[in-house]
Amino acid sequence: MESLPFWIGQHVLMLWALVLILALLSGDLVWRMVHRRQLAAAHKSGRLALRPRTALVLMALFGTLFALLFRAVWKQTALVDFDAALAQSLHDRLPTGVLIVVAIVTHIGEPALLAVAGAVVAALLASRRNWRMCIPWCVALGGAIISGELAKHIVKRARPFDGHAFVVETGYSFPSGHSFMSMVFFGMLAWLLLRALLPRHHRIAVAVAVGLVTVVGISRVVLQAHYLSDVLAGYALGAFWLVLGIAMAESMRRDAGAR
Repeated sequence: MESLPFWIGQHVLMLWALVLILALLSGDLVWRMVHRRQLAAAHKSGRLALRPRTALVLMALFGTLFALLFRAVWKQTALVDFDAALAQSLHDRLPTGVLIVVAIVTHIGEPALLAVAGAVVAALLASRRNWRMCIPWCVALGGAIISGELAKHIVKRARPFDGHAFVVETGYSFPSGHSFMSMVFFGMLAWLLLRALLPRHHRIAVAVAVGLVTVVGISRVVLQAHYLSDVLAGYALGAFWLVLGIAMAESMRRDAGAR
């Protein structure tokens, strides 16, 4: 176990690139499945692109993952030791130039910035009376923010090294706000674009969203602004609310089509 954080610290940039590639390939696979089998047919027939049963299963999986990570951090299990060892390995090995670049990249997922952008999108949707997307959008973003902040104040986990020279953070560490806000904001935005753009632009929208979420989350670990479990928990929490938001939007669209 002690050698694994050391090895990750030595190869973190290569692993980051590998995770990004795998995430993009996975996102493209999901796009193919949804677009070819469900989304196109849903536009014509009114069928749901995300069925309630599928949404419930996904929410249960992401909720369980978050709960397990929450418990592991709360109970100070071996995962906490692994987190600390990995943070120390990254702290000792990453050059300053790399950290400066990553510190610029990480601001893409700044929670305050995404919250303001989310409010703007909600206002635009409301001004067009597109309640079928405005309400799910607000529920997903609002739910992620409230539950994420609640978890932070329950766990009260200190950040690695009690702060870092390349990023200034004052809040608690678990879960990562950058991770769950990026997951919900860029995920819901991609879903909006899938409904608004021509099919030939769908793959690009999905790829950009997946890429941004992946880059932002891993940047928090690389910068030692968060432990690895903070980011994983943030992803799980964000994915839970993202699935809920999409499921709500699909259900409201179906109900409107049935009237």
